[in-house]
Amino acid sequence: MAKPDRNTFQNRLNDLMQSIRQNILKGVYKPGDFLPAETALADQFQLSKNSVRLVLEKLVEDGLIHKIPRVGTQVAARPQQAAVRFGVYPSLYEEANIGQLIERFQEEHPHIRIEPLKLPYFQAESVNQLLQSGIVDVITLNHTDYLHFRENDNLHALELYPKPQETYPFLNELFATGDDQVAVRPFIFSPVILCYNKEHFRQCRLFEPDSSWDWNDLREALVKVSSANRFGLFFHLSSYTRWPILFLQNGAEFLRDGNGRLSIGDPEMMGLLRFIRELIHEDGLFPLVMSFGEHDAEKLFKQQKASVILTTYYRLNQLIGADFPFDIAQLPKSRTRDTLLLATGIAVGTMSARKEEARCFADYLLSEQSQSFIRRQSFSLPANKWITESEQPELPNKPARLELHRELIPHYASLDRLKLSFDEIQVLGGCLGQYFSRLVDEEGLIRLFNKQLTV
Repeated sequence: MAKPDRNTFQNRLNDLMQSIRQNILKGVYKPGDFLPAETALADQFQLSKNSVRLVLEKLVEDGLIHKIPRVGTQVAARPQQAAVRFGVYPSLYEEANIGQLIERFQEEHPHIRIEPLKLPYFQAESVNQLLQSGIVDVITLNHTDYLHFRENDNLHALELYPKPQETYPFLNELFATGDDQVAVRPFIFSPVILCYNKEHFRQCRLFEPDSSWDWNDLREALVKVSSANRFGLFFHLSSYTRWPILFLQNGAEFLRDGNGRLSIGDPEMMGLLRFIRELIHEDGLFPLVMSFGEHDAEKLFKQQKASVILTTYYRLNQLIGADFPFDIAQLPKSRTRDTLLLATGIAVGTMSARKEEARCFADYLLSEQSQSFIRRQSFSLPANKWITESEQPELPNKPARLELHRELIPHYASLDRLKLSFDEIQVLGGCLGQYFSRLVDEEGLIRLFNKQLTV
């Protein structure tokens, strides 16, 4: 028999592993039963006996079988399951196929049962209480919530790990503790990007967005693609993952006086904020009355009711199955080309009563196997650099410029740059609704901001 190539050999190993696992989990092989002889398994799966032994040794390590010398391989008694409570953001079921990853983990580790618990967004103190009380063992944590942990000296609730060498360095820096360790290991990430309907641009004989565009170029295009049946641009105005860009691109820095009140040093640093406010009040360019729906942008875009949206690689998963061509581009330029970097990581709680099992599950989510599954089955970007840059999504109607994220790395910016606390970011986001609605001007926005901080 000819020696199989590497992929064929690996597939046969996986088929043997999964066949035995499934037969044990489904009760085809019951505790105390003996598996077929190694020679029979080798013939069935077209493997050598040495290769069969490697698979069996892994199943022994997992506690599914044990070998009896000169007798055979016997199915082990099912161990009592240890329950690991997993605090997870609901969006990760779509963004990272987390439900399927849980199923895959439990197939490989039948002695561990994962119990998902929905985590709230931007309520980091609630998440901290769940960890401190031992209610959750493993959590997902985005960078914004991590900032709250760091500012309130709650990182002791998270186990520390060496910076993962396989992870993009800029992601490790987001969660670094300052001593070459991280409290949260990066899982997936995304910059904020433009997404546009190629047909709408083609119909209007417009060139598609490129790296030379500034916000005025975008506005000129929006005027042409807007019509009675669709808007030009849409994004969630008050989202913590959108409005900070309007400050970051202009290098805004908030100054504090002796009483802790905040101000803007240079009024022109609010120039992009002013530009967007004017744009959204132009007829037909922006659906202002709908601008506070968290996920409305992708819904309208998929219905072809909006030609351009600000979105992320995470939210591109909403567009799987779209029946029209679309592509992505970097954000237009203001003073800089910066965009906001979003990241979600995995953390193990120090108060977990199932720490060994919790670590096992966290390691699985960050393994090449899981990161590869995310990369192939979604548009989300895994934190593992090798996987993200060597594999491709296996999805239809992929944007042609899907690898744009590599070009944007020099322009990634995080919320730290605003030099605002977690609470101040929340307050400013709430105040912007009045600014975009023209209820207050820029000076009024800052006054409202300071007033809200003292309430």
